[in-house]
Amino acid sequence: MFYRRATLALSLLVAFTACGTRAEVESATPRPNVRVSMRLTDVLHAFLSLPEFSTHQVTIGDSVKRLKALQEGSIDVATVVADVTYLAFNGQLPDHSVPLQNIRGMALMNRAVIHLLIGPNVDPNRGFRGMRIVLGDPSGGNAALGERLVNSTGVLTSEIHGEFAPYDAAVAKLLKGDVDASIVTALPPQEAVARALRGGARLLEINGPEIDRLRMQYPLLRRTLLARGTYPGQDRPLHTVGVDLMLVCRADLDNELVYQLTRALFEEIPQRIRRQFDPQRAPATVIPLHPGAARYYRERELSR
Repeated sequence: MFYRRATLALSLLVAFTACGTRAEVESATPRPNVRVSMRLTDVLHAFLSLPEFSTHQVTIGDSVKRLKALQEGSIDVATVVADVTYLAFNGQLPDHSVPLQNIRGMALMNRAVIHLLIGPNVDPNRGFRGMRIVLGDPSGGNAALGERLVNSTGVLTSEIHGEFAPYDAAVAKLLKGDVDASIVTALPPQEAVARALRGGARLLEINGPEIDRLRMQYPLLRRTLLARGTYPGQDRPLHTVGVDLMLVCRADLDNELVYQLTRALFEEIPQRIRRQFDPQRAPATVIPLHPGAARYYRERELSR
């Protein structure tokens, strides 16, 4: 009897020791490290909270700088605007840089909309000439777009007093009268825009021939309608333009890692953030879809 009890106790001890060792090995397995650069705070927080990955934020400026960082391999994933990505991939950036082809699509996101705001005491019929204008956020998706919008109306950059500022600071300047207009390119509804309108600023339409002139430089800009009631006091739909945001990664990023990241985006993050992604159009991105992301979309379609 004593022998049987001793044998049982020894067996249990060996089993518990083995389980503990296995747990230590599993807990010691390092999580994949992902370096991300994105302006969308809620999407970034969703990435940072994914338990399967060790995610690190890398602060970089606009889309061009993020795409070049992807090309060089200093980051792994970024949010960028589709038109700039298209130009970069095909070697058509204004700086004449070589094609940036070490980038691949992961997902299409909601459309960033151009909001053209003028101050409470500014005559909307005077045109841009001579205005003090915040052209955009230096760390936004497309810092150059505001200047191109002004130029598309026939006004030269030298004929305005242009500057760049974060959107919150730009709205503060607008309401104080330090600037006459501000251009905000962001997903609606944008709180900074709503605050400007509550303070007496006005939101202007972009619906003339300047759109066609803009599209010559940014072919993926689309006519967009802000639905009535999107912002305080907006009692009718408002015409403007917008451009799709994209989630992109390095072309040489591990296939399994990209698959797991894509899966986490659509299955693990909160629904309010997931609504910003458009899985239906993701396979038709303006650059090749990464094989890891493509595998996820194929499986998703087959499972329906």
